[in-house]
Amino acid sequence: MQEGRRLVRRVLLSFVVMVALSRAAGAQTLAQSVLASYNSVQSVSCEVRRDTKAEGGASMRTLSRVCFQRPDRLHVENFTPVKRRIVADGATFFSYIEGDPKGFSRPVANLDEEMLIQLRKIPGTAMDHLMKIRDTAETDLPATEEFPVRRGYDMSKLFVVLSVDATGRLARIEFFDSAGMKNKTAQYDYSAFQQAADGAWIPCLHQGSLWFGGVETRETTRIDNLAVNQPVQPNLFVAAPFFKGVKFVDDFGLIYE
Repeated sequence: MQEGRRLVRRVLLSFVVMVALSRAAGAQTLAQSVLASYNSVQSVSCEVRRDTKAEGGASMRTLSRVCFQRPDRLHVENFTPVKRRIVADGATFFSYIEGDPKGFSRPVANLDEEMLIQLRKIPGTAMDHLMKIRDTAETDLPATEEFPVRRGYDMSKLFVVLSVDATGRLARIEFFDSAGMKNKTAQYDYSAFQQAADGAWIPCLHQGSLWFGGVETRETTRIDNLAVNQPVQPNLFVAAPFFKGVKFVDDFGLIYE
């Protein structure tokens, strides 16, 4: 019981600090504050299961094992729907789909923005969405009973809304096609949080909905066997043993030539 009270106090303190930072003159935006909360997370290993189903269509399941370590070290083993392995050793990124004639490789310094975001996001977090709006000015939005803190980010052709729950955790991200917020294009809800470090929460359940051309696609992601700041085997980030006999090119278009 006492431990439960201490946890509640820590969560509430985290919430108060986040709100204070986001409102202080010249301080970080909410997106920047959430990103900063993960600075103490140096390594993560977990298993990821993602189920995707389009309205009226077939479903697809993706299973992966992920090991992440700063700076720029990543090992992803995809089991379904295709067998693919990604290894980044801090300097070079490698990706290979089993059965392909070639793999893709490029220095980390030369990766495009989207690939760099995917490399540097902490597994299980919404950092990929937050990185894209971290330099965008934010707007206060009316609170709701469920979300006492809400912030909007106008990216011209996209308007992003972050919603924080009563315990200070980022619990929802919504995407609209304009600041008028009349046409929602996507929504992600986060729950089943695990505390990775003081003030840093990793949601182990993501439930998303995307709308395109009048069709809704639902996506559920589960994070299992999460380990944070635990030792990671260094050989997982050494590419050569995992890609014996694979020839690499630095352009996806050259893989099948």
